[in-house]
Amino acid sequence: TLALKSDGTVWAWGNNDGSQLGDGTTTARSTPSQIAGLTAVDGVAAGNQHSLALKSDGTVWAWGNNHVGWHTTTPTQVGGLSQVKRIAAGADHCAVLKSDGTVWGWGANLSGQLGDGTTTDRAAPVQVIGLTGVVDIVAGGWRSTALRNDGTVWGWGLRLTGPSDYTPTALPFQITGLTNVRSIAAGGLADLALKGDGTLWAWGVNVAGQLGDGTGIDRVTPVRVVGFNQVLRPGAVRLVVVP
Repeated sequence: TLALKSDGTVWAWGNNDGSQLGDGTTTARSTPSQIAGLTAVDGVAAGNQHSLALKSDGTVWAWGNNHVGWHTTTPTQVGGLSQVKRIAAGADHCAVLKSDGTVWGWGANLSGQLGDGTTTDRAAPVQVIGLTGVVDIVAGGWRSTALRNDGTVWGWGLRLTGPSDYTPTALPFQITGLTNVRSIAAGGLADLALKGDGTLWAWGVNVAGQLGDGTGIDRVTPVRVVGFNQVLRPGAVRLVVVP
């Protein structure tokens, strides 16, 4: 677990088998410990065995193990990245949104979750192909999802395409049936979108009822979550879904 304090420091606790707590060890911690050397942080993201921090100067710092080319026990600046405004961590990949509206990713890519048109793992950031005007980015277990400034939602990586059918998608595609979206979230194999009218929509795997539509049926296209119909002030809510 990562926590960002109002003074810009980052604190971590929990499992540490991949050095994801950033303290230079692989020792698990049951209480929060400050990560040394990290200040002026604006955002944090936790993956499986790796962690990310976004500093106020737009640089990104990473630590831990993503199994595809880098393993650092303490925070290290990610080269080639500047003017970043959002960060996201999947199971073994990372995604960031730059201030120019482009999305970049690195790490595992077996399911096309980096969006560069390949399934080649990347130790350094590569740009997601054909995606501009992005205002938010989230990462699920083996996929990524982006919200564009026109209110549309785009996805790539491991996606449910039919009953028990998961298809790797290496290029972004628009999620059908979604417009006027204000906020997005990603879980292990399910996504959420909050629309401007205050309704909540979900799609993906539904074996545990995680789509909230009153069924256990998987959904390739978004369905409305039951009981969410209050119009919310834009920007008043931020969805968070754990893998």
